[in-house]
Amino acid sequence: MILGSMSSWESHRKYEHKVIVTAMEQLMKQLKDQPAAGRAEIDGDRMYVSYLEFDAKSSEDHPAEKHESYIDLQYLIEGEETIGWSSLREDSDVVKPYDSEEDYALYKPSADETLLRLKPGMFAVFFPNDIHRPGMGQQSTKIKKAVVKIHVSLLE
Repeated sequence: MILGSMSSWESHRKYEHKVIVTAMEQLMKQLKDQPAAGRAEIDGDRMYVSYLEFDAKSSEDHPAEKHESYIDLQYLIEGEETIGWSSLREDSDVVKPYDSEEDYALYKPSADETLLRLKPGMFAVFFPNDIHRPGMGQQSTKIKKAVVKIHVSLLE
């Protein structure tokens, strides 16, 4: 998992994998046009962006998720968001087994989950070993975010 902010991106980008850098550069280009909610292409199914707008959810009864085929680069555009994070372990409690068509499995939140609080301009990158619970916050909070989906084959 990577947590960062665009305020320090220029000085830290040299430490990131070139695919993460490309994803961020492409996202920043698209954001200049203030895209509407929906999917925007970067490189077909190998890399694309989902623009989302929704109300934050409470943490109660909110399962965590994990992907195997895609890495998520989640960038907060507006609002405030809390994302729960924990690393996959053998004792992680599966709620819904992995669905390869939809590329996700659901988990009960881990007792040692770390809460990441994102403000606009912040981002988090979740890899296949990262269980995460995005979209949490005060229920009256509107969240606008971009999720760049990066196929794992691009990092091989």
